[in-house]
Amino acid sequence: MFHNINKLNFLQRSLCLAIAFLLFSCMQNNASRDNNNRASNDSLILTKKSNGPVIDTIDDEIGSVISGINPLRDCSDLSIEKKWIGYQQHINDDWKLVVKNKTGPIERWRRKNLDTVICKVPTLFYPFAGADFLYAHAFFPDAANYVLIGLESIGRLHNCNTMAKKEFLNYLEEIRSSLYYSNLLGFFRTESMETDLTQQSLDGTLPLILFYIRKTGHRLSGITYFTLDNKGTIIPCRQDTTTIGVKVDFFDTTSKKQQVLYYLSFDLSDKNLLKHPELLQFVKSFGSQSCFLKAASYLMFTSRFHIIRNYLLDQELFIFQDDSGIPFRFFRPSRWTVKLFGNYTKTIDLFKYKFQPDLQSAYDNQEKKNPVPFRIGYNVKFNETNLLFAKKKT
Repeated sequence: MFHNINKLNFLQRSLCLAIAFLLFSCMQNNASRDNNNRASNDSLILTKKSNGPVIDTIDDEIGSVISGINPLRDCSDLSIEKKWIGYQQHINDDWKLVVKNKTGPIERWRRKNLDTVICKVPTLFYPFAGADFLYAHAFFPDAANYVLIGLESIGRLHNCNTMAKKEFLNYLEEIRSSLYYSNLLGFFRTESMETDLTQQSLDGTLPLILFYIRKTGHRLSGITYFTLDNKGTIIPCRQDTTTIGVKVDFFDTTSKKQQVLYYLSFDLSDKNLLKHPELLQFVKSFGSQSCFLKAASYLMFTSRFHIIRNYLLDQELFIFQDDSGIPFRFFRPSRWTVKLFGNYTKTIDLFKYKFQPDLQSAYDNQEKKNPVPFRIGYNVKFNETNLLFAKKKT
């Protein structure tokens, strides 16, 4: 009996040792795999850092899909969908026309007429911009910071993982439709934006901004939503109905230069700026800046927008605009050196009372005409573009 008990204890001890050995071996193997994985991940991160800026893979893929680039990760199953293939084809066909008729000619014209003047100014301020990163970048590609203001909300950024496939493909079509006038005419129509960007899925400017960032040869490093405190300082926050702005970090795929876009959904009327002076405090914090104004609805011709108009005239080193921005009479020769490009003979019927005889006279009296080889702005229907470049005298 005693012998049997000892034998049983021996067997139990042997079994326990065998189990312990097996567990130890498994732990060693798991530890080895964990170490290998950790080494692999560290190597990947170091590779990214050594090769340039880090890519935010989630936001970058969403931007890629929106801009018609084949999805590689979470959205890869879209590539076999007939509706995706059609979307991609339409997007790329539209973009070829944008490059041919707009951004290509603008780049050649810019190199000749603007680059040597504006290249050293780090920030571009673009009031009344909406989602128009396309032309901000076309005329000012080297800006370190782009500050765009529009009435349109920021909106949500949907992912293929957060929507049913059919709904996501419809979302892409809504984006393509909302880009129509910008790609064709060179500006977003306010009345169209009011409809296009208030849909159940497409409810703001961010998807359009990402489309243009990716389509112009950039990759995304991150997206941050924010509000402003009463001193104009950014406070990061979650995206909701109270969010005032979004910060998009991106970089050029060729030069690897880091750039930042800030879009703020904000009413620039005097009434609102008096209530919220933090907006212009935020803009002013960037220091030296240029201003771009295009298709601005002639708002600064009225008494309701004199605060933003005076801010631009006081703070900007350069102002580049069409006739819908600041009235020509405010560019006094004692403070500004002005050069005119293109032609100016009329306004569209919607703004016929905003025609400026003094600006027409200045065009007529030019010793040398400065043609513009592209068409943007309201007068595109007349095959006419007017641009004014003003440099502040020191």
